[in-house]
Amino acid sequence: MDLRMQGTVVLITGGGRGIGRASALAFGAEDVSVIVADIDLAVAESVAQEVVAKGGRATAVFMDVASESSVEEGIAAGVAVFGRLDHLVLCAGVSGLLGQPFDEIEASAWDDVFAVNVKGQWLPVKYGAKYLRASDQGSVAIIASDSSIVASPLHVPYCTSKGALLMLVRALAVDLRRDNIRVNCVCPSVVNTRMPKIDTGMAESDSFDGSFPVHEASDIANYLVWLSSPVTHTISGHALVADFGFSGESSFPM
Repeated sequence: MDLRMQGTVVLITGGGRGIGRASALAFGAEDVSVIVADIDLAVAESVAQEVVAKGGRATAVFMDVASESSVEEGIAAGVAVFGRLDHLVLCAGVSGLLGQPFDEIEASAWDDVFAVNVKGQWLPVKYGAKYLRASDQGSVAIIASDSSIVASPLHVPYCTSKGALLMLVRALAVDLRRDNIRVNCVCPSVVNTRMPKIDTGMAESDSFDGSFPVHEASDIANYLVWLSSPVTHTISGHALVADFGFSGESSFPM
């Protein structure tokens, strides 16, 4: 299928690792110029080099999505390289606080999660919208989580922050519809990246034991590319749940 994205430009937050890195490579393969944004500029530069080595076009910018000035400056720096911005793919996120009872969590730690997982998704849209309005393919695709719709035990701040993203996506989709900018999100269950491994006490090099299904980062990247492409031009305000069908399962005993 021709996704008809050739010549467009995407900025990917959290682009240095995991789903963000996989997304950079996937967009690059579609002849999309990639702005790799990450709080770790060295890993962002490494990913940009990977895209270029495969025949694509890419640049790296520093971005702390919890900082308004950093987001504004990072987007401007990326646009200065390629001259336009057509797609935002927002993969930056934190977990943290897994296993902590909700009434033992410090308010400052709660705020840290929301600064990245909620504010850090709104800020790139705030500063990217003026560029997206000039595109005939303007789109935003955000990584949420299956924790947006089902709660894991002792993970209240994370689950709540990801649930907030569902309404952020819907509200932005409503406000940006008049500008022909679509906003969607992907809600995956466990992905084979370092975040869930660290959360569960695994080393980054460890493999999951096969007791439950796990996505590869490239699986989720493919969904983000598809939702960003004009072949899905009628889809906006949508949460694509990728959880191997588990959220649809009844608790009825069998």
